[in-house]
Amino acid sequence: MALTILIIVFAAFMLIGAPVAIAMGIASVCYLAFSDLNPTVIVLQMVDSLGGITLLAIPFFVLAGEVMNQGGLTERLFGFAGTLIGHVRGGLAHVNILSSMFFAGISGSAVADAAGLGRIEIKAMIDAGYDRPFSAAVTAASSCIGPIIPPSIMMVVYGTMADVSIPALFIGGIVPGLLLGLAMMVHVSIVAHRRNFPRQPRASIGTIIKTFLRNSLALGTPIVVLAGLVFGIITPTEAGAVAVLYSLAVSAFYGDFRLRALGPILEESLVSTAQILFIMSCSALFGWLVTTEQIPEMLAEVFLASPYGKAAFLLAINLILLVLGCFMSLTAILVIFTPALLKMALALDVDPVHLGVVAVLNLTLGVVTPPLGWCLYIVTEIAQIRFVETARATLPFLVPLILVLLLITYVPELVLWPVKVILYQ
Repeated sequence: MALTILIIVFAAFMLIGAPVAIAMGIASVCYLAFSDLNPTVIVLQMVDSLGGITLLAIPFFVLAGEVMNQGGLTERLFGFAGTLIGHVRGGLAHVNILSSMFFAGISGSAVADAAGLGRIEIKAMIDAGYDRPFSAAVTAASSCIGPIIPPSIMMVVYGTMADVSIPALFIGGIVPGLLLGLAMMVHVSIVAHRRNFPRQPRASIGTIIKTFLRNSLALGTPIVVLAGLVFGIITPTEAGAVAVLYSLAVSAFYGDFRLRALGPILEESLVSTAQILFIMSCSALFGWLVTTEQIPEMLAEVFLASPYGKAAFLLAINLILLVLGCFMSLTAILVIFTPALLKMALALDVDPVHLGVVAVLNLTLGVVTPPLGWCLYIVTEIAQIRFVETARATLPFLVPLILVLLLITYVPELVLWPVKVILYQ
Protein backbone atom coordinates (compact mmCIF):
# COMPACT_ATOMS: atom_id res chain seq x y z
CA MET A 1 0.00 0.00 0.00
CA ALA A 2 2.75 2.46 1.03
CA LEU A 3 4.80 1.69 -2.10
CA THR A 4 1.75 2.25 -4.31
CA ILE A 5 1.15 5.62 -2.63
CA LEU A 6 4.82 6.54 -3.16
CA ILE A 7 4.68 5.83 -6.90
CA ILE A 8 1.26 7.41 -7.50
CA VAL A 9 2.05 10.65 -5.63
CA PHE A 10 5.44 10.98 -7.33
CA ALA A 11 3.92 10.39 -10.79
CA ALA A 12 1.09 12.84 -10.10
CA PHE A 13 3.43 15.67 -9.10
CA MET A 14 5.66 15.03 -12.11
CA LEU A 15 2.63 15.19 -14.42
CA ILE A 16 1.61 18.61 -13.11
CA GLY A 17 5.14 19.90 -13.71
CA ALA A 18 6.39 20.11 -10.13
CA PRO A 19 10.19 20.23 -9.61
CA VAL A 20 11.49 16.68 -9.35
CA ALA A 21 13.02 17.22 -5.88
CA ILE A 22 9.68 18.48 -4.53
CA ALA A 23 7.85 15.55 -6.14
CA MET A 24 10.19 13.04 -4.49
CA GLY A 25 10.07 14.78 -1.12
CA ILE A 26 6.26 14.93 -0.93
CA ALA A 27 5.91 11.36 -2.21
CA SER A 28 8.31 10.17 0.49
CA VAL A 29 6.34 11.96 3.22
CA CYS A 30 3.12 10.34 1.94
CA TYR A 31 4.83 6.93 1.98
CA LEU A 32 5.82 7.39 5.62
CA ALA A 33 2.25 8.36 6.52
CA PHE A 34 1.07 4.90 5.39
CA SER A 35 3.99 2.89 6.78
CA ASP A 36 5.31 1.93 10.20
CA LEU A 37 8.61 3.79 9.79
CA ASN A 38 9.56 6.54 12.22
CA PRO A 39 9.03 9.98 10.58
CA THR A 40 12.47 11.08 11.79
CA VAL A 41 13.85 8.86 9.03
CA ILE A 42 13.15 11.75 6.64
CA VAL A 43 15.62 14.05 8.34
CA LEU A 44 18.17 11.32 9.02
CA GLN A 45 18.27 10.05 5.45
CA MET A 46 18.38 13.51 3.87
CA VAL A 47 21.15 14.75 6.17
CA ASP A 48 23.12 11.52 5.96
CA SER A 49 23.09 11.62 2.15
CA LEU A 50 25.00 14.93 2.25
CA GLY A 51 27.41 13.92 5.01
CA GLY A 52 30.27 12.58 2.90
CA ILE A 53 33.33 14.81 2.66
CA THR A 54 33.74 13.72 -0.96
CA LEU A 55 30.67 15.78 -1.87
CA LEU A 56 32.67 18.93 -1.16
CA ALA A 57 34.24 18.30 -4.56
CA ILE A 58 30.94 19.30 -6.22
CA PRO A 59 30.91 23.01 -5.24
CA PHE A 60 34.62 23.24 -6.00
CA PHE A 61 34.28 21.85 -9.53
CA VAL A 62 31.22 24.05 -10.14
CA LEU A 63 33.24 27.07 -8.99
CA ALA A 64 36.21 26.07 -11.18
CA GLY A 65 33.95 26.00 -14.24
CA GLU A 66 32.57 29.45 -13.43
CA VAL A 67 36.07 30.85 -12.96
CA MET A 68 37.09 29.43 -16.34
CA ASN A 69 34.11 31.08 -18.03
CA GLN A 70 34.47 34.46 -16.36
CA GLY A 71 38.27 34.41 -16.49
CA GLY A 72 38.44 34.22 -20.27
CA LEU A 73 40.05 30.79 -20.38
CA THR A 74 37.21 29.31 -22.45
CA GLU A 75 38.04 31.72 -25.29
CA ARG A 76 41.67 30.60 -25.15
CA LEU A 77 40.65 26.94 -25.41
CA PHE A 78 38.41 27.72 -28.39
CA GLY A 79 41.19 29.66 -30.12
CA PHE A 80 43.72 26.87 -29.67
CA ALA A 81 41.28 24.25 -30.96
CA GLY A 82 40.75 26.43 -34.05
CA THR A 83 44.44 26.40 -34.94
CA LEU A 84 44.50 22.60 -34.75
CA ILE A 85 41.50 21.62 -36.83
CA GLY A 86 39.78 24.73 -38.17
CA HIS A 87 41.12 24.18 -41.70
CA VAL A 88 39.12 21.01 -42.48
CA ARG A 89 35.68 21.10 -44.11
CA GLY A 90 33.20 22.15 -41.42
CA GLY A 91 36.18 23.25 -39.36
CA LEU A 92 34.36 25.36 -36.77
CA ALA A 93 32.01 22.46 -36.00
CA HIS A 94 35.08 20.29 -35.35
CA VAL A 95 36.60 23.09 -33.27
CA ASN A 96 33.35 23.20 -31.28
CA ILE A 97 33.69 19.51 -30.39
CA LEU A 98 37.42 19.71 -29.66
CA SER A 99 36.89 22.76 -27.41
CA SER A 100 34.30 20.81 -25.44
CA MET A 101 36.82 18.01 -24.96
CA PHE A 102 39.33 20.52 -23.56
CA PHE A 103 36.73 22.24 -21.37
CA ALA A 104 35.39 18.90 -20.12
CA GLY A 105 38.71 18.41 -18.36
CA ILE A 106 38.00 21.48 -16.25
CA SER A 107 34.28 21.96 -15.58
CA GLY A 108 32.94 18.38 -15.35
CA SER A 109 29.51 19.67 -16.36
CA ALA A 110 27.54 19.59 -19.62
CA VAL A 111 25.51 22.65 -18.63
CA ALA A 112 28.67 24.67 -17.85
CA ASP A 113 30.05 23.68 -21.25
CA ALA A 114 26.90 24.72 -23.13
CA ALA A 115 26.48 27.98 -21.21
CA GLY A 116 30.14 28.99 -21.18
CA LEU A 117 31.71 27.83 -24.43
CA GLY A 118 28.33 27.89 -26.19
CA ARG A 119 28.17 31.68 -26.47
CA ILE A 120 31.60 31.82 -28.11
CA GLU A 121 31.08 28.78 -30.35
CA ILE A 122 27.63 29.60 -31.68
CA LYS A 123 28.50 33.24 -32.44
CA ALA A 124 31.68 32.18 -34.29
CA MET A 125 29.84 29.54 -36.33
CA ILE A 126 26.97 31.87 -37.30
CA ASP A 127 29.42 34.63 -38.29
CA ALA A 128 31.27 32.09 -40.48
CA GLY A 129 28.09 31.16 -42.39
CA TYR A 130 26.77 28.11 -40.53
CA ASP A 131 23.01 28.01 -40.02
CA ARG A 132 21.75 28.65 -36.51
CA PRO A 133 20.05 25.26 -35.86
CA PHE A 134 23.17 23.27 -36.78
CA SER A 135 25.39 25.61 -34.73
CA ALA A 136 23.14 25.11 -31.71
CA ALA A 137 22.91 21.35 -32.28
CA VAL A 138 26.65 20.68 -32.44
CA THR A 139 27.15 22.84 -29.34
CA ALA A 140 24.49 20.94 -27.38
CA ALA A 141 25.72 17.52 -28.52
CA SER A 142 29.39 18.25 -27.78
CA SER A 143 28.47 19.38 -24.25
CA CYS A 144 27.72 15.72 -23.48
CA ILE A 145 31.47 15.16 -23.26
CA GLY A 146 31.61 17.40 -20.16
CA PRO A 147 30.58 14.82 -17.53
CA ILE A 148 32.62 11.99 -19.13
CA ILE A 149 36.18 13.27 -19.52
CA PRO A 150 37.55 13.79 -15.98
CA PRO A 151 36.84 15.50 -13.71
CA SER A 152 33.09 14.88 -13.57
CA ILE A 153 30.53 16.13 -11.08
CA MET A 154 28.16 13.24 -11.85
CA MET A 155 30.92 10.69 -11.28
CA VAL A 156 31.59 12.25 -7.89
CA VAL A 157 27.89 11.79 -7.08
CA TYR A 158 27.89 8.16 -8.25
CA GLY A 159 31.18 7.35 -6.51
CA THR A 160 29.86 8.78 -3.25
CA MET A 161 26.56 6.88 -3.46
CA ALA A 162 28.14 3.59 -4.57
CA ASP A 163 31.31 3.86 -2.43
CA VAL A 164 33.42 3.40 -5.58
CA SER A 165 36.86 4.89 -6.21
CA ILE A 166 36.37 8.31 -7.79
CA PRO A 167 39.88 8.35 -9.36
CA ALA A 168 38.98 5.00 -11.00
CA LEU A 169 35.76 6.49 -12.37
CA PHE A 170 37.62 9.54 -13.68
CA ILE A 171 40.19 7.40 -15.49
CA GLY A 172 37.46 5.09 -16.77
CA GLY A 173 35.82 8.06 -18.49
CA ILE A 174 38.86 9.04 -20.57
CA VAL A 175 38.44 6.57 -23.47
CA PRO A 176 34.62 6.94 -23.68
CA GLY A 177 35.04 10.73 -23.73
CA LEU A 178 37.56 10.54 -26.56
CA LEU A 179 35.30 8.12 -28.46
CA LEU A 180 32.38 10.55 -28.11
CA GLY A 181 34.43 13.36 -29.61
CA LEU A 182 35.70 11.14 -32.45
CA ALA A 183 32.23 9.78 -33.27
CA MET A 184 30.73 13.27 -33.43
CA MET A 185 33.59 14.49 -35.63
CA VAL A 186 32.92 11.64 -38.07
CA HIS A 187 29.25 12.66 -38.15
CA VAL A 188 30.17 16.32 -38.68
CA SER A 189 32.56 15.38 -41.51
CA ILE A 190 29.78 13.56 -43.36
CA VAL A 191 27.34 16.45 -42.92
CA ALA A 192 30.00 19.07 -43.78
CA HIS A 193 30.85 17.48 -47.13
CA ARG A 194 27.20 16.96 -48.01
CA ARG A 195 26.26 20.56 -47.18
CA ASN A 196 29.55 22.13 -48.32
CA PHE A 197 30.31 23.85 -45.03
CA PRO A 198 33.09 26.48 -44.98
CA ARG A 199 36.63 25.97 -43.77
CA GLN A 200 39.24 28.29 -42.23
CA PRO A 201 42.78 28.90 -43.52
CA ARG A 202 45.27 26.27 -42.35
CA ALA A 203 47.45 27.43 -39.44
CA SER A 204 51.20 27.00 -39.82
CA ILE A 205 53.17 24.72 -37.52
CA GLY A 206 54.77 27.80 -36.00
CA THR A 207 51.37 29.32 -35.25
CA ILE A 208 50.16 26.09 -33.66
CA ILE A 209 53.26 25.89 -31.45
CA LYS A 210 52.98 29.55 -30.43
CA THR A 211 49.26 29.19 -29.66
CA PHE A 212 49.92 26.05 -27.64
CA LEU A 213 52.65 27.69 -25.59
CA ARG A 214 50.51 30.78 -25.05
CA ASN A 215 47.59 28.69 -23.77
CA SER A 216 49.45 25.76 -22.20
CA LEU A 217 48.63 26.84 -18.65
CA ALA A 218 44.89 26.76 -19.38
CA LEU A 219 45.22 23.37 -21.10
CA GLY A 220 47.14 22.03 -18.10
CA THR A 221 44.21 22.19 -15.66
CA PRO A 222 42.88 18.63 -16.23
CA ILE A 223 46.44 17.24 -16.23
CA VAL A 224 47.18 18.82 -12.85
CA VAL A 225 43.93 17.48 -11.35
CA LEU A 226 44.17 13.97 -12.79
CA ALA A 227 47.88 13.54 -12.05
CA GLY A 228 47.30 14.51 -8.43
CA LEU A 229 44.55 11.91 -8.10
CA VAL A 230 46.43 9.12 -9.87
CA PHE A 231 49.59 9.55 -7.82
CA GLY A 232 47.63 9.84 -4.57
CA ILE A 233 48.85 13.37 -3.88
CA ILE A 234 45.34 14.79 -3.48
CA THR A 235 41.87 13.44 -2.70
CA PRO A 236 38.85 14.09 -4.97
CA THR A 237 37.75 16.89 -2.63
CA GLU A 238 41.20 18.46 -2.66
CA ALA A 239 41.25 18.04 -6.47
CA GLY A 240 38.22 20.35 -6.68
CA ALA A 241 39.97 22.95 -4.53
CA VAL A 242 43.14 22.63 -6.62
CA ALA A 243 41.09 23.15 -9.81
CA VAL A 244 39.65 26.38 -8.38
CA LEU A 245 43.00 27.75 -7.21
CA TYR A 246 44.73 26.76 -10.46
CA SER A 247 41.97 28.37 -12.58
CA LEU A 248 42.14 31.56 -10.54
CA ALA A 249 45.94 31.67 -10.78
CA VAL A 250 45.96 31.06 -14.55
CA SER A 251 43.20 33.61 -15.19
CA ALA A 252 45.11 36.18 -13.11
CA PHE A 253 48.36 35.34 -14.94
CA TYR A 254 46.76 36.00 -18.31
CA GLY A 255 45.25 39.20 -16.95
CA ASP A 256 41.70 38.14 -17.83
CA PHE A 257 40.31 37.87 -14.30
CA ARG A 258 38.65 40.89 -12.71
CA LEU A 259 38.06 41.07 -8.97
CA ARG A 260 34.60 42.55 -9.49
CA ALA A 261 33.59 39.31 -11.21
CA LEU A 262 34.20 37.31 -8.02
CA GLY A 263 30.79 38.18 -6.55
CA PRO A 264 28.73 36.95 -9.53
CA ILE A 265 30.96 33.85 -9.81
CA LEU A 266 30.39 32.89 -6.18
CA GLU A 267 26.66 33.62 -6.42
CA GLU A 268 26.21 31.47 -9.53
CA SER A 269 28.26 28.65 -8.01
CA LEU A 270 26.25 28.80 -4.78
CA VAL A 271 22.93 28.58 -6.62
CA SER A 272 24.09 25.66 -8.78
CA THR A 273 25.52 23.78 -5.79
CA ALA A 274 22.38 24.31 -3.69
CA GLN A 275 20.21 22.96 -6.50
CA ILE A 276 22.38 19.84 -6.92
CA LEU A 277 22.54 19.07 -3.18
CA PHE A 278 18.83 19.66 -2.60
CA ILE A 279 18.00 17.26 -5.41
CA MET A 280 20.49 14.76 -3.96
CA SER A 281 18.99 14.87 -0.46
CA CYS A 282 15.40 14.34 -1.70
CA SER A 283 16.55 11.68 -4.16
CA ALA A 284 18.46 9.82 -1.46
CA LEU A 285 15.34 9.59 0.70
CA PHE A 286 13.19 8.45 -2.22
CA GLY A 287 15.80 5.89 -3.32
CA TRP A 288 16.18 4.53 0.21
CA LEU A 289 12.44 3.91 0.43
CA VAL A 290 12.50 2.08 -2.91
CA THR A 291 15.33 -0.17 -1.75
CA THR A 292 13.58 -0.96 1.56
CA GLU A 293 10.79 -2.50 -0.51
CA GLN A 294 13.43 -4.96 -1.87
CA ILE A 295 12.62 -4.05 -5.47
CA PRO A 296 16.30 -4.37 -6.54
CA GLU A 297 16.47 -7.91 -5.18
CA MET A 298 13.33 -8.94 -7.06
CA LEU A 299 14.62 -7.47 -10.33
CA ALA A 300 18.03 -9.12 -9.84
CA GLU A 301 16.35 -12.52 -9.55
CA VAL A 302 14.57 -11.93 -12.86
CA PHE A 303 17.85 -11.17 -14.65
CA LEU A 304 19.66 -14.05 -12.95
CA ALA A 305 16.99 -16.45 -14.19
CA SER A 306 17.53 -15.28 -17.76
CA PRO A 307 20.13 -17.06 -19.94
CA TYR A 308 21.25 -13.57 -21.07
CA GLY A 309 21.32 -12.18 -17.53
CA LYS A 310 24.29 -9.78 -17.75
CA ALA A 311 23.66 -8.61 -21.33
CA ALA A 312 19.92 -8.26 -20.67
CA PHE A 313 20.61 -6.27 -17.49
CA LEU A 314 22.92 -3.83 -19.28
CA LEU A 315 20.44 -3.37 -22.12
CA ALA A 316 17.57 -2.87 -19.66
CA ILE A 317 19.34 -0.21 -17.60
CA ASN A 318 20.35 1.64 -20.77
CA LEU A 319 16.78 1.70 -22.04
CA ILE A 320 15.34 2.69 -18.65
CA LEU A 321 17.90 5.43 -17.98
CA LEU A 322 17.57 6.82 -21.50
CA VAL A 323 13.81 7.18 -21.05
CA LEU A 324 14.07 8.60 -17.52
CA GLY A 325 16.74 11.07 -18.63
CA CYS A 326 14.20 12.68 -20.97
CA PHE A 327 11.90 13.62 -18.08
CA MET A 328 13.84 13.81 -14.82
CA SER A 329 16.84 15.54 -13.31
CA LEU A 330 19.97 13.52 -14.09
CA THR A 331 21.35 13.91 -10.57
CA ALA A 332 18.04 12.72 -9.12
CA ILE A 333 18.01 9.61 -11.32
CA LEU A 334 21.60 8.81 -10.39
CA VAL A 335 20.97 9.10 -6.66
CA ILE A 336 17.65 7.23 -6.73
CA PHE A 337 18.78 4.28 -8.79
CA THR A 338 22.46 3.85 -7.84
CA PRO A 339 21.83 1.68 -4.74
CA ALA A 340 19.38 -0.54 -6.65
CA LEU A 341 21.54 -0.81 -9.76
CA LEU A 342 24.64 -1.54 -7.72
CA LYS A 343 23.01 -4.48 -5.94
CA MET A 344 21.85 -6.00 -9.21
CA ALA A 345 25.21 -5.32 -10.87
CA LEU A 346 27.18 -7.07 -8.15
CA ALA A 347 24.82 -10.06 -8.29
CA LEU A 348 25.44 -10.28 -12.05
CA ASP A 349 29.22 -9.73 -11.80
CA VAL A 350 29.14 -6.29 -13.47
CA ASP A 351 32.07 -4.12 -12.37
CA PRO A 352 30.80 -1.08 -10.42
CA VAL A 353 33.27 1.26 -12.16
CA HIS A 354 32.04 0.07 -15.56
CA LEU A 355 28.44 0.48 -14.40
CA GLY A 356 29.13 4.01 -13.19
CA VAL A 357 30.69 5.21 -16.45
CA VAL A 358 27.90 3.62 -18.51
CA ALA A 359 25.21 5.17 -16.28
CA VAL A 360 26.78 8.64 -16.36
CA LEU A 361 27.20 8.59 -20.15
CA ASN A 362 23.65 7.29 -20.56
CA LEU A 363 22.15 9.97 -18.35
CA THR A 364 24.26 12.69 -19.97
CA LEU A 365 22.26 12.13 -23.15
CA GLY A 366 19.31 13.51 -21.19
CA VAL A 367 20.74 17.04 -21.52
CA VAL A 368 20.12 16.89 -25.29
CA THR A 369 16.79 15.05 -25.36
CA PRO A 370 13.45 16.85 -24.96
CA PRO A 371 11.37 17.69 -23.04
CA LEU A 372 13.83 18.30 -20.15
CA GLY A 373 17.05 18.74 -22.21
CA TRP A 374 18.69 21.59 -20.27
CA CYS A 375 21.45 22.11 -22.85
CA LEU A 376 18.88 22.30 -25.64
CA TYR A 377 17.18 25.21 -23.90
CA ILE A 378 20.52 26.95 -23.24
CA VAL A 379 21.74 26.77 -26.86
CA THR A 380 18.26 27.66 -28.15
CA GLU A 381 18.40 30.90 -26.19
CA ILE A 382 21.96 31.65 -27.34
CA ALA A 383 21.19 30.94 -31.01
CA GLN A 384 17.87 32.84 -30.79
CA ILE A 385 15.84 30.18 -32.57
CA ARG A 386 12.80 28.06 -31.71
CA PHE A 387 13.24 25.07 -29.42
CA VAL A 388 11.77 22.71 -32.02
CA GLU A 389 14.47 23.78 -34.51
CA THR A 390 17.22 22.97 -32.01
CA ALA A 391 15.68 19.61 -31.08
CA ARG A 392 15.24 18.61 -34.74
CA ALA A 393 18.84 19.56 -35.63
CA THR A 394 20.23 17.73 -32.58
CA LEU A 395 18.39 14.47 -33.30
CA PRO A 396 20.99 13.11 -35.82
CA PHE A 397 23.76 13.59 -33.24
CA LEU A 398 22.07 11.03 -31.00
CA VAL A 399 23.15 8.30 -33.44
CA PRO A 400 26.93 8.57 -32.76
CA LEU A 401 26.27 9.22 -29.06
CA ILE A 402 24.17 6.07 -28.64
CA LEU A 403 26.62 4.00 -30.70
CA VAL A 404 29.43 4.95 -28.30
CA LEU A 405 27.17 4.17 -25.35
CA LEU A 406 26.48 0.67 -26.69
CA LEU A 407 30.16 0.16 -27.47
CA ILE A 408 31.36 0.87 -23.93
CA THR A 409 28.40 -1.06 -22.51
CA TYR A 410 29.34 -4.32 -24.21
CA VAL A 411 33.12 -3.81 -24.40
CA PRO A 412 33.85 -3.03 -20.73
CA GLU A 413 37.62 -3.08 -21.26
CA LEU A 414 37.31 0.32 -22.96
CA VAL A 415 36.47 1.61 -19.48
CA LEU A 416 38.38 -0.79 -17.25
CA TRP A 417 41.66 -1.29 -19.11
CA PRO A 418 42.94 2.30 -18.54
CA VAL A 419 41.98 1.98 -14.87
CA LYS A 420 44.04 -1.22 -14.52
CA VAL A 421 47.02 0.26 -16.38
CA ILE A 422 47.10 3.71 -14.78
CA LEU A 423 45.72 3.15 -11.28
CA TYR A 424 46.50 -0.46 -10.43
CA GLN A 425 49.72 -1.09 -12.37
